[in-house]
Amino acid sequence: MNLNEATRAFIRAHTTDDVRQLALRGTKDPQVDLPFALQQIEGRQKAQAKLPEHFAQEDILYPATQSMEQCSSAITADYKATLIEGTSLADLSGGFGVDTFAFARHFRHCTYIEPQPELCDIVCHNATVFGLDNIEILQGTMEEQMGNIGQVDWLYVDPSRRDSHGRRVVTLEACTPDLTQCLPLLHAHARKGVLAKLSPLIDLGGTLRRLPETAEIHVVAVNGECKEVLFLLRFEGKTHNTPKIQAVNFVQGQPRAFAFTLEEEAAAKPVLATNPGTCLYEPNAAILKAGAFKCLATRFGIQKLHPHSHLYTSDTLLPDFPGRTFSIMEQIPFGKRAATAVAAITDRANVAVRNFPLTAEELKAKLKLKDGGDVYLFGTTLSGGDKTLLLCKRMP
Repeated sequence: MNLNEATRAFIRAHTTDDVRQLALRGTKDPQVDLPFALQQIEGRQKAQAKLPEHFAQEDILYPATQSMEQCSSAITADYKATLIEGTSLADLSGGFGVDTFAFARHFRHCTYIEPQPELCDIVCHNATVFGLDNIEILQGTMEEQMGNIGQVDWLYVDPSRRDSHGRRVVTLEACTPDLTQCLPLLHAHARKGVLAKLSPLIDLGGTLRRLPETAEIHVVAVNGECKEVLFLLRFEGKTHNTPKIQAVNFVQGQPRAFAFTLEEEAAAKPVLATNPGTCLYEPNAAILKAGAFKCLATRFGIQKLHPHSHLYTSDTLLPDFPGRTFSIMEQIPFGKRAATAVAAITDRANVAVRNFPLTAEELKAKLKLKDGGDVYLFGTTLSGGDKTLLLCKRMP
């Protein structure tokens, strides 16, 4: 890392420029460390929305692109730090250190473990910039460094979700480390428990069976996109009832949570709609991932279109529904005349399908629709089995 004044000036002068174009143009100043400067410019550009505190500090250093893509956002890191409490924590998969920094603001002492020397150097530098003097940095793998951390209140682990060929993996067994195999080691070093960040695609039920000490599951979405699935394992007491599941969606930085249990979901008996009412509801991504399909309907007193459609309806508007709300303009049976009927209303729409025989792209092509506009079209199945198209307007 060569952050001399010439390199710093180059970064400052080109902070909003296209990195690929900068790489092609290069620089005539031999004092500029161009590869390092390009890495910093790209990092700052990614941090502007994802890590605003980092972006606000000119002296922050950034790692290579992959580490920036894999790191938590500031919103999700801060959320994780509110889930557990104690005096000491070890982050076993340090990376760019975003999560470590968030925990360090809540714990008296944090240990950061990371095998890559460059990342350790960057995190050490950035911790100084942020004035975080309660972070101990250990270079090495989790297995190499566990003996050096002794016992802490909490362990945080974000297993690598790529195999030896760089391909994405999802299951616990395919990730590194495999939590199902290293639980005894984690038990030996954590007094209170473990917080694990897992793939947003992971099967919640199957994972729960493999991690029986799970006390809470947190599914976190940001602006409608599922970002993280967190399993909180508590070792104190070691016996738990059905874990609480918290589906949290952040919109413009503000969280909206829906908490339930698997027992509540299993016992819920929602009313199925004979026909859609005037309002249509689509749950947010966190609720859909968490699987609160039936208890959502009973909790809010709304009807489900079909047991497997996961769209809901009512005749009275629910202003606080945790998801998107639509006003149904038209209901069109999905048949030979559907394209003509839709064309009489609009030539473009935002198309989505729920429990429907076609994909959204296939339905859009069949109806000869362009993308966009202010009309939303849902292809779905009603409780009687009929396929239908619902043309809607988004409600604020």
